[in-house]
Amino acid sequence: MQAFISGIVPLSTSKWYGKLSSIIFFGGCDFRCKYCYNPEMLESKQKFLTDLKIITNEIKKHEDMIESVIFSGGEPCLQRMALITLAKHFKSKGIKTGLDTNGSKPNVIRELLSLELLDFISLDFKSPFSNDLFSRITNSKTFFTKTEEIMNGIKETINVLKKYHVEIEIKTVIVPSLVYKKEDLLEMAGLIDGLNCIWVLQQFENEKELVDKNMENIQPASQKFLENLKEFCLKEYPGLKMKIRNSK
Repeated sequence: MQAFISGIVPLSTSKWYGKLSSIIFFGGCDFRCKYCYNPEMLESKQKFLTDLKIITNEIKKHEDMIESVIFSGGEPCLQRMALITLAKHFKSKGIKTGLDTNGSKPNVIRELLSLELLDFISLDFKSPFSNDLFSRITNSKTFFTKTEEIMNGIKETINVLKKYHVEIEIKTVIVPSLVYKKEDLLEMAGLIDGLNCIWVLQQFENEKELVDKNMENIQPASQKFLENLKEFCLKEYPGLKMKIRNSK
């Protein structure tokens, strides 16, 4: 079996904090987020097409060191069979597995969880479910798929996550001019309240090549600004577990 794989990072602690992981980056994504810093991974390019045996053999070199394998991208859930095949392989080796996803494919996530193929999920929660804002951030609407359908898919993913006992991280990048208003964050807090997760407010990065070049001129929000957002949400939803993560 082959899959569109844009790269592998053999050893990293950046995706599942506290665990040394290998990261497999899937090529191709159904979003085109303005502030995405992996623009080279957004298309399913022919040069990314790789035999899964090559991937597993590469990870095998580091099996004695790593605790987990993380499937990232791009959007791994667009390549369902390859994702399931790899997850089954590593789980059979006693290696924990994690998924970094935008949540737009709830059926794939439900299947992975029902098969007990995931130990960790990191969900990129982009914005509140407002058509205008969500569409402006993700550029995910197509001729075949309406913005409402995509947002409903992510809502379903959140509901699916409430039914399974895995480690969950919800990540929201705070981007001045896009996702930064207290009322927007409060709406998002209400949607994940009751979910056993850690909600990470991630500082925007502007020092890499971004999908929208104009975003590179926007300065990241300060640590104090992020802390104020966190405190504001916790006043209304004190049961939330929240963290701040800086870009550096």
